[in-house]
Amino acid sequence: MTDAPKILSSTTGADFLATLPTLTGFTVNDSILIVPFHGKRTMGVMRVDLPPDEDRRRHDKISALALAALSRLSGCDGVVFAVYADQTFPVAFARWEGLISALERRCEDAGFTVKDAFCVAADGWASWYEQDPAFDGHPPAEIDRSPLAEQAARVRGGRELPAQGQAAQLPPADPWLAEALPEAVDDLEFGGRERDAFGGYRPAAPLDAIALIERVLAREPEDVPLPDLARLAVLSVTADRRDEMTVQIAFGRKAGRRLRADSDRLHALMRRTGKSMDELVAAEMPHARGTALGDLGGLFTGESRREPRVKRVRRAIVLLGRIAVHLTPDQRPDLLCMLSWLHWALGSASAAAHHAESALRVAPDHRMARTLLAMFSSGRLPEWVYAHHGVPTPATDAFADELAEAMARP
Repeated sequence: MTDAPKILSSTTGADFLATLPTLTGFTVNDSILIVPFHGKRTMGVMRVDLPPDEDRRRHDKISALALAALSRLSGCDGVVFAVYADQTFPVAFARWEGLISALERRCEDAGFTVKDAFCVAADGWASWYEQDPAFDGHPPAEIDRSPLAEQAARVRGGRELPAQGQAAQLPPADPWLAEALPEAVDDLEFGGRERDAFGGYRPAAPLDAIALIERVLAREPEDVPLPDLARLAVLSVTADRRDEMTVQIAFGRKAGRRLRADSDRLHALMRRTGKSMDELVAAEMPHARGTALGDLGGLFTGESRREPRVKRVRRAIVLLGRIAVHLTPDQRPDLLCMLSWLHWALGSASAAAHHAESALRVAPDHRMARTLLAMFSSGRLPEWVYAHHGVPTPATDAFADELAEAMARP
């Protein structure tokens, strides 16, 4: 027999701030969190880097991004802002007041209730809505001592939160794999051969990306054998296969097969007409709705409410990171683009931009990396992210119920 969830009636700012890192999924710094509400229930968290200065144009851009995100959330009627700054409290409170004013003005004009706005600095915190906040703010210990801090820790199973940006970092390299994988990729790509389990060479079998993706996603990333790691790396450098594999990871084998068939059709059309792929795609896109080509374009640009398979995407992110870190820099850009898009599909634009930028540092003219970075720079997130947050998920319902009263202002 278990105790029924307890509804916590506290309405302090410390209680709310004690929940935010768990709701966000990582520790936060040098950021503003935008927390949309439907009534008393949160609908997710959006993080934006703080601008490097107090330029009003930057404030207006962040306000426009926030308003666009809130407007796309069905049922959203309120918002809380929380600035996390590395400065001392007096400096941070004064420095970011203009940003909060811009956000408040833009959101209130659009009909959203700004429930509160917090400044969390290195040595103190306070609400911009307090009547007379102390010069040094409230002690950070008030957040740590909140009963909701313990509640939040239980929700995440007592696990320590990762640092902000950690998701975008490639894992540590294994010395053996760092030597073996680039050699295996070169053998497969240029020699048409691969090593067997005993270290001997054999002719490489034809590469089947669809079967490969399903095979590797059925295993733990660290258990995927060297030949399959090399096959994934080699297939990624072919643009068609890279994009097909990315979509298949997110949406399943059927999506991969459909896109493969359409890719084969377009290549046959190229051979028959002499036109380039860009010319064919440009000619077909206006009439592509409901076709595989239209689905590919819609999925890649996030213009779909069809949600990706999150467990597959997370497993693939770990696997592709393990491959990329063991390749030479010139072998990485396409895998980094796959990583970039998969992070974006989960709503993590910062991690997505990090990988796209890493690809461009190696290959400044990489077309996919440039396309992705341009898309991320606009602040665009996939439609399915907003559709998902519009309805609370079962995994977060119990926590949301326990925190509902604590998060709402009287």
